[in-house]
Amino acid sequence: MNQQITAQAQEKLTARLLSLGMPRPAATTLLERHMLLRYPKGAELFTKGSPADVVFAVISGVVKVVSVRPGSDRVLVELAGTGDLVGYADFADTRGERSQLFGAQALTNSCVALFTRHHIAEVLKGLDPETLIKIASALNTMWSSVTYRYASFLGMSLRKRLEFVLNELAERFGLPDARGTLLLPELAQEELAEMIGSSRPMVSKLLTEMTARGMLIRSGRRHILISSEKLGAGVHQRAREEAAAAAAPAPERESAPRSTARASRGHRTATTSAANV
Repeated sequence: MNQQITAQAQEKLTARLLSLGMPRPAATTLLERHMLLRYPKGAELFTKGSPADVVFAVISGVVKVVSVRPGSDRVLVELAGTGDLVGYADFADTRGERSQLFGAQALTNSCVALFTRHHIAEVLKGLDPETLIKIASALNTMWSSVTYRYASFLGMSLRKRLEFVLNELAERFGLPDARGTLLLPELAQEELAEMIGSSRPMVSKLLTEMTARGMLIRSGRRHILISSEKLGAGVHQRAREEAAAAAAPAPERESAPRSTARASRGHRTATTSAANV
């Protein structure tokens, strides 16, 4: 007997499957057969090259998907939360056996549901050709959006990449705060560096700059991303202050030397004329 998936996770997983064009009865059948596993913070769900015979659905917690290649820096590919799928990206070796393309690690205490690829294939076999075409089209759209996201990301400066990542975190995992959005989960600077392809010192510098520009507030070890409305109000306020300062009349002590200089030039001219006479 399977342990039950939480109602929230069930709803999100069902919505994800429906968005891919799968009929509700098929989605229900797919979700009925699973195995629940719990991972403590820091535990590995799978590593690159391990058998890709199951797909993982996050039920609770946050899982980070990473890319590790010999001779290159570790890259944090994505953060997966409740209702997200991981372990679906794979590659085939020369024998046709499929292996995991990335690795995954529990960023927080997490619970995941495992679905075998065999079970998924059996559910898909029961669908009509028209539905399968819709699912294939939806999967193509999904992968296209992923490709476009990373192509755009590579063209950004490190500053823009960090701003982009923090906004994504705010949208997906943030909690509303009177000052903006509290960013969750708590990420170390090393992890942010892995997300933008940079170093920890550079991330520290960029976070300091964002704080100085009023885009970010540090609250202990956490960060609050200022909402665009409040940030815009702050920018407009600073612009008004700068405009007011620029329009203010110059102090008298600054204009005095110019008056003295004109008087001095007039005195020298008069003296020279008298001497010529």
